[in-house]
Amino acid sequence: MSVHIRPRLTFLILLLAPLALLLLWRLLDVQVVHSAAYRQQAVQERVRNLTLPEPPRGSISDANGFPLAVSEPYYTIWASPAHIRDIGAVAQALSPVLQVPAETLSATLAQPSRSTVLVSYASWEQGEAVKELTLPGIWTAVRWRRRYPHGTLAAYLLGFTAYSGEGFYGLEGYYDRVLRPQTVGLVTEADPSGMQPLPQEEGQVPTPQRGHHLVLTLNLAMQMAAEEELARALEEYRADSGLVLVMDPRTGAILALAVQPAFDPNRYEVHMEGKGEEVFLNPAVNTQYEPGSIFKIITLAGALDSGAVSPQDTYGDTGRMEVGGQVITNWDGKAYGEQDLAGLMGHSLNVGAAWLATRMGPGTFYRYVRAFGFGQPTGVDLQGEVGGTVHMVGDLDWYDSYLGTNAYGQAIAVTPMQMAAAVAAVANEGRLMRPYVVARQIRPDGSVLDSRPVVRGQPISPETARAVSEILAQAVEQYLPQAAVPGYRVAGKTGTAQIPVPGGYDPRGTVASFVGYGPVEDPRLLILVRLDRPRTSPWASQTAAVVFQRLAVRLFPMSIGGRR
Repeated sequence: MSVHIRPRLTFLILLLAPLALLLLWRLLDVQVVHSAAYRQQAVQERVRNLTLPEPPRGSISDANGFPLAVSEPYYTIWASPAHIRDIGAVAQALSPVLQVPAETLSATLAQPSRSTVLVSYASWEQGEAVKELTLPGIWTAVRWRRRYPHGTLAAYLLGFTAYSGEGFYGLEGYYDRVLRPQTVGLVTEADPSGMQPLPQEEGQVPTPQRGHHLVLTLNLAMQMAAEEELARALEEYRADSGLVLVMDPRTGAILALAVQPAFDPNRYEVHMEGKGEEVFLNPAVNTQYEPGSIFKIITLAGALDSGAVSPQDTYGDTGRMEVGGQVITNWDGKAYGEQDLAGLMGHSLNVGAAWLATRMGPGTFYRYVRAFGFGQPTGVDLQGEVGGTVHMVGDLDWYDSYLGTNAYGQAIAVTPMQMAAAVAAVANEGRLMRPYVVARQIRPDGSVLDSRPVVRGQPISPETARAVSEILAQAVEQYLPQAAVPGYRVAGKTGTAQIPVPGGYDPRGTVASFVGYGPVEDPRLLILVRLDRPRTSPWASQTAAVVFQRLAVRLFPMSIGGRR
């Protein structure tokens, strides 16, 4: 080796040796000493906890498959500014599609962020057009929005879905858990934007599941007829509000439920302005009221079933009767003399109802009230059902006079659903059914979960039920021709209830109702009509009974056909 080369080589070794030692130390530090921390950092850089695109919420249809609630797709469009080289060009390309000024888009894209939403609710056409542009750093995702094709139709029964995707009130609230789609989280390597997963091997990615499809017992044609007749009644009788409930008494299936004034679930937030969420309470199940004389059906059924009276019994109506220190009078203050049970119901005599209750005594009377389901929810599959209010013997707030007033539906609170279900038990050979709205659930895999009618109890015997039906049918035929349905024999009862206010009852407003069913020999339909504060007449016989007749004329042929 040359004398001149050796010093140079030595100098080079002395120069590189520290660098090699430094490099070796760095390798040991990264791969051994701090390897776990750097490994974790690498995972955080390339692996993301992503949520796969959400499938749609389950749809809702009527018994014949007509859609009542559906989910429509839309796009959310966002950007990853760090991956956009030419902001101006991207903004110019997006501007005509998104209908947003290019300057506005440029300002948004210039912000230093990992991702930013450009349009939260873009139409399907806009989303597809953006996808076709294939712009770097621009991403799209399909989202779903709830739509109710018939607007206000059956709104209180359906409820609504908020922007968060959560269901509220009615069916949307009650069945929210099964209607909601099953979202899937995925821990995977993502692209540089951190938003899109890298391609996976087949079978490695779980599949999100859409929500269950609900098929209702509701009949859309019957629902439309109920809505039309109710709207006509509110206008004709100048009532504040009202409802119509149609049920199959044999099963408890709800065939129609109309409530007006209604709200549009597509624009539910508009109806909350200045009112709050109470505007969405369904008066059929979420609020209670004093039913008035339609409750006399329950009093009569209990008296006959207990043997306190027989179908042939009569009584002398003096127009006045004292019960528990309170004097009870008939609605018109008159005395009606000797009356049979059909006359008692046809004239709707408060004194007669109190007479029946006192013949039973409080123990027996309230046993039947409870047996018919009052004071407890019916179990209907609608969100937020209340149980009503029944003051029982022994309660601190029960008075002896309640035996007389409860007999004709005063000082007792029920829901229309409870009232309809109880009267349906009379129509159904004494069997009390649980009302229901969903006939079946269709799961994402195509399997079907059918709802079956549920018997909640047998408050009265079949013989008693037939006797009560016959008395109610005679009452309609002899005293309420305005409720009679040509070609069909129907049973029914009016109810004109006072409205409780602080310190007593409203001296002017009433709740007019009628509940009836038919044909009496084989009941297929039960219809309950309630009108709140009708102004042309306070009496149910002149308002609600007429609405029942108009609607029954339309609905009976749908359910019963030519059968008479």
